Amino acid sequence: MKYIYLAIIGLLLFSSCEEKGITAEEQQKILDKKRDSIFKTIDDQWIIQIPKINQNVQNHLVNWKEWNDFEKEYRIKPVTSLSAFHKKAQRLSKLASEMQNNIPEVYNKPDVKSRIDLLNTNINSLEMLLELDLIPAKEVKELFAKINKNYQSIANQFDEILVRKAIPMEVGEQDMIQSLDTIKRATLDAIPKE
Repeated sequence: MKYIYLAIIGLLLFSSCEEKGITAEEQQKILDKKRDSIFKTIDDQWIIQIPKINQNVQNHLVNWKEWNDFEKEYRIKPVTSLSAFHKKAQRLSKLASEMQNNIPEVYNKPDVKSRIDLLNTNINSLEMLLELDLIPAKEVKELFAKINKNYQSIANQFDEILVRKAIPMEVGEQDMIQSLDTIKRATLDAIPKE
């Protein structure tokens, strides 16, 4: 009885180890076909939507080298291969992280910084997805939509900051703001000592 079980197990092992008639060349052809279809899918989904930035905002952005470098790189679509898309995502990720370093004073606000961080996070996610062997096309498409939305959000925030800055203060508004902001009025002498 023991020998029968061993014989059955041996047959199962030998039969499961057989290749299914697919050679290494055929496997490579199948893999190349998948990569080509993934490339075509990503190429079709790489839709860049550059928001229109008004002239007043553009005047403040003209000296922001990191923003201009990111915008130039963002506009150029890779066309050769999946590795070109991956390199593009790496470059965009690097440029997006560098944008935090030198934000113009008028835009150096938490609203802008958080939007840049969100853009950087989505670009990093895109870079990560493009490193996979089998790239999930649906997730890549969703990330492109998010990246375009983040870019638009940053452009809208730039415009909103300038609109708010242009609104004149009313009489007495500055006094009211100062009285509400107790941290600015606090002095070291006012803090009780133990």
